[in-house]
Amino acid sequence: MTRAILAVMFVLGAAMSNSWAQTAPAGPSTLRVTVKDATDLGLPHATVVLTDAQGVEYQAAVDPQGVATFTSLQPGAYQVRASAEGFREVLLQVEVRRGNNAVSATLAVAISEELTVSEQGADSRRDNGFTQTLTADEIDALSDDPDEMADQLAQMAGPGAQIFVDGFSGGRLPPKDQIQQIRFNSNSFSAEYHEAGMVRVEVITRPGAGGWRGRANFGFRDESLNSRNAFSSTKEPTQQQRFNVSFQGPIVKGKTGISLSVDGNNAFDSRTIRAQSPGAGTVTGLARNTTDGLNANFRLDHAIGQGGQIRAEYQRRGTDRGNLGVGDFDLSDRSYDTSTVNDTFRVRNTRVLGKKVFSELKFELTSSESTTTPQSFAPTIRVNDAFTSGGAGQMGSRSSREVEIAQNFDFTIGRKHSMRAGVLFEAGWWSSDQQQNTNGTYVFTSLEAYNAGLPATYTLRVGDPLVEYSQVKAGWFLQDDFRIGRNLSVSLGLRQEIQTQVNDAFNVAPRAAFTWTANRRTTIRGGYGIFYDWYDSNLYEQTIRVDGRHQLDIVVQDPGFPADAGGGIVLPSSIIRSSSLTQPIIQQASIGMERTLTPWASLRTDYMWTRGSNTLRSVNVNAPIDGVRPDPAAGNVSEIQSTGRRASDRLTVGVNARHERLRLFSNVMYQLQSSRNYADSATSLPSDSTNPDVDWGPSAQDIRHRLFVMVNAPIWKGIRAGFNMQVSSAAPYTITTGRDENGDTVFNDRPAGIERNSERGAGMVNASLRLSKAIGFGGPSGGGPGGMPMPMPPGGGGGGAMNQRGPGGPGGGGGPQIMVMEATNARYRLDFYAQISNLFNNVNYNTFVGNVLSPFFGQATSAGPARRMEVGMSLGF
Repeated sequence: MTRAILAVMFVLGAAMSNSWAQTAPAGPSTLRVTVKDATDLGLPHATVVLTDAQGVEYQAAVDPQGVATFTSLQPGAYQVRASAEGFREVLLQVEVRRGNNAVSATLAVAISEELTVSEQGADSRRDNGFTQTLTADEIDALSDDPDEMADQLAQMAGPGAQIFVDGFSGGRLPPKDQIQQIRFNSNSFSAEYHEAGMVRVEVITRPGAGGWRGRANFGFRDESLNSRNAFSSTKEPTQQQRFNVSFQGPIVKGKTGISLSVDGNNAFDSRTIRAQSPGAGTVTGLARNTTDGLNANFRLDHAIGQGGQIRAEYQRRGTDRGNLGVGDFDLSDRSYDTSTVNDTFRVRNTRVLGKKVFSELKFELTSSESTTTPQSFAPTIRVNDAFTSGGAGQMGSRSSREVEIAQNFDFTIGRKHSMRAGVLFEAGWWSSDQQQNTNGTYVFTSLEAYNAGLPATYTLRVGDPLVEYSQVKAGWFLQDDFRIGRNLSVSLGLRQEIQTQVNDAFNVAPRAAFTWTANRRTTIRGGYGIFYDWYDSNLYEQTIRVDGRHQLDIVVQDPGFPADAGGGIVLPSSIIRSSSLTQPIIQQASIGMERTLTPWASLRTDYMWTRGSNTLRSVNVNAPIDGVRPDPAAGNVSEIQSTGRRASDRLTVGVNARHERLRLFSNVMYQLQSSRNYADSATSLPSDSTNPDVDWGPSAQDIRHRLFVMVNAPIWKGIRAGFNMQVSSAAPYTITTGRDENGDTVFNDRPAGIERNSERGAGMVNASLRLSKAIGFGGPSGGGPGGMPMPMPPGGGGGGAMNQRGPGGPGGGGGPQIMVMEATNARYRLDFYAQISNLFNNVNYNTFVGNVLSPFFGQATSAGPARRMEVGMSLGF
């Protein structure tokens, strides 16, 4: 019944008359606003707001050259307000005539307490990297579920991307109506950043100090709207019911505002089981996984004095997942449940110190509790790449408390040098009694060995799993942005980092970047930098848990079945430890070009070079040599070492089109990449620990070709379509013999002459389509203070209270971003949408089996979801 009601509501909403919609009045005039500093350097992080005589506001974010373009304006008098973090706001009165108009706004560095603090924050600093911004229509085309939206942004950004919300990493994305802007910053070599400069996805939220506005959203999906998975004989049961309610507004006019959101997700999905068991032959089935989540977020924005601001935010996330661990080769008794609760408290304070220094202070405190409960406590029976049964082999809990403090300062030296300096301090405390393999695991190399009752190994972890520990990280940086001549800007920076559990302290990371404006249509950007990776707490936890004192591993080669029947070779205690570790070093360099092709299209191309040294990998330092272990009194000694390395090369070419009159936005991006390493994780053991370098080869992320396509356009009677597609070539996999031929108890030996990750699976095509229709009703909005119209949630065409255009997604380009807020905005807005994933119902195979002893050798045993549809609606005011 619910499905029928939602489907009818969407169809009726889409078919309603377009006369309900409010559209922006078109005009014959264009205004270009160039925002620059005292050295004539364009300010790409500025914001420009244009106000006409009736109080209608047009807000634009400038392009990388510092230019904002307003089109389709009526002639008349306008006010231009230009602002940027660290600079004084400028107000200009402009008379716009028919045709093309231009004006420049020169912003002085903020040296007094009249500084207006931009809501975009310090994340908007220029650093000679490429920056692209999603339009409101493109934001609206993203999923309404914050977790799915985060996945979409990560796919759009590419491998290695990190998402930041108001300068903080981690946490959950805010609701779409609270998002002011989403930017993709790539090739950034700012000394402020710890992370190597791939792509930073920066989400900037709206302040709550405007007028009251809110949104309620509901989405629904089940198997009746879906297609059948390629590995299931019937449609797999699936359902999702998702809701979100959010509000924003002032509690003290012009001074204090709040934002509140609550969202929940009640869902179940099905994973396919495809295994081979001795008695039943090929086993197929479906495993239902359940998810119940409830999340809440509260944010307070408060103005302090002249130009100061404090933002405090609290997040709570709770998620229960059931029947995990089942699917592919894992049979139903492998099930386990998890429960996780995360609490996050954040504070960000910006203010002016004295007359020349802009200060940004960030504080974050997080708390996390997680528990794992298995369905069965039976020993695990694993026939490699055929089937796995028995207990999940994992249980216990883990809690953490982490704090982060960052203090940044912006100031100038003379007229040309814009400086930024800062310090970072992070600390964490953990307590964990998580247990792995506490009930033992039998490993068989083949079905024939299982039928004969001949396991290759039996392993069991014993001892007290409780560990408690702490970790501290710190760093400082200094950055100088300056200009050499009219066409060349340079950034020079230095960063140093230290942390506990590693032995080096002199981790100095120089950074340099430049931007050269070759001509009015072409800009060249490049840079080089050294970055350091942290030694992760999860990795350190393993070395102190399985250290021979807390816990140890018992390993039996060729045991009886069951093990208590006797037989086999019992190895001495096996442990995990770390050697004298140093922080991994990442070197990156890039060179790229942006070129304007037409007034509505641009080209971007760049090359990224990355090399890693001292990366972490594991080696069994007590592996047998010609059948004899170096230390006969010890078993396996898995040692984490700083002896790894990695290398990647990536070429990107993108074309970005923004046709303002047609309100059509598109982006096409192609990437050619090569990625190599010794191991895909720090705990992966090599095929031959006596010669670990033999595993150098393509990484699991070595997907050579990627194509991204995004199109957003109105199609019919106010219905807007957002289309996204990602095409990628095949991921690699490794051919193995299926046996432990060197006696190290690891089953990753390869046939002679076969390199790691030498084979390729199948390519993937993921396309999604979102259709939306917005309807305004209830009369004109009362607006905000002074009768000004208030912004509505990001919207589609034809009926949105907001029409926004601007530089597009991560593929490149660069036109301006324009957001129109009309005085005739409807008081309420009703949105209907249908979201279709895997639009073409392509079979996207998962991992392929490389074990030559497996009955599934050379095949994939599962695939990604088939076509799915979600329908929903939202009400905004």
